[in-house]
Amino acid sequence: MKWFEVQAAADGRHADVWINDQIGIDWWSGDGTTASAFINAIASLGDVEALTVHINSPGGDVADGIAIANYLRGHKAQVTTRVEGIAASIAATIAMGGDRREMATGSLLMIHDPWTVAMGNASEMRKLADDLDTIRNGICELFVARAGEPRRAEIQEAMRAETWMTGEDAMALGLIDAVEADIKAAASIGDYSRALAAAGRSAQHHLEQQRAPAQPAPAQPAPAPSAMSAADALALAFDIEPAQAEARAAELGDQILAWRDKPATSPAPDTAALQREAVAAERERVVAIIDTCTTTGQHQLMAKLVSSDMQTDTAREYVFDVAAASSAGVHSSHSPEGGQRAGIDTQGIYARRRARSAS
Repeated sequence: MKWFEVQAAADGRHADVWINDQIGIDWWSGDGTTASAFINAIASLGDVEALTVHINSPGGDVADGIAIANYLRGHKAQVTTRVEGIAASIAATIAMGGDRREMATGSLLMIHDPWTVAMGNASEMRKLADDLDTIRNGICELFVARAGEPRRAEIQEAMRAETWMTGEDAMALGLIDAVEADIKAAASIGDYSRALAAAGRSAQHHLEQQRAPAQPAPAQPAPAPSAMSAADALALAFDIEPAQAEARAAELGDQILAWRDKPATSPAPDTAALQREAVAAERERVVAIIDTCTTTGQHQLMAKLVSSDMQTDTAREYVFDVAAASSAGVHSSHSPEGGQRAGIDTQGIYARRRARSAS
């Protein structure tokens, strides 16, 4: 199954390319194709004057991504790259291949240092760490080429921290040229876009629940009350006899006015802060679920877990149990398609698998 589509316009001078899934060959299933097929498909278009590359991808193979980015940079057509859903990991470097780089409103760009899973002796581990540094430096150069040398330190820090950026964030860092509100968002193509769409609905639902006041049970309609005199109302309010209320009407009225005009003693709750906290917590939960699902190869669980109310630790345990029941190993390509990081209990996965094999 190809992760890209190429379509030439009727005039032969313009063409569109859609990158809509994991780039390269899927290490788990063997599906997909290489950068060479992508490059050959574009070359077969002939001498096009303008090329628009629509991106909605969680990333993929590092070598394929770098090759595609550099091919687009060197193409003689006017190349526009548009992030229409997500450009994460190595897909973000492909977005840097455009002469003009755009992001749709609501789309996301993610950059980070490469990481992997491996085993071996101390010398092999040291060499692997050096190799990862070399790969990181190569990826960084593609971002610096667009943002400019003065932004190198900022980009390196953003990669180290694994940074998710909106279009405005990416433009402030110098990585893109414009945020285009009229770009149509990709229609739920790929696991990340489906998961984030469910995340958006889930976050909105949680926020609406927190903001909405509790609704009392509907009461039976009461008969219309009889008219109440001012004296009766004051008597009821101050728990005195109506005759006393009538005699002290002016005094009691002044007390009511004083209470009405008295400033509130307790500040109103900071609803904006509560909303920010709720959004941050939901985002943290969603990112943790996505990372766990992609690391263990259980992409099919993303939308289900994100749209549920399952908390992070419970969701991870669920994903690990599913992974343990499968025959696949832990994926080792460029994150977020695979690899190991703090918080991903790969030993737990293998322990569950061994326990199931023994039973």
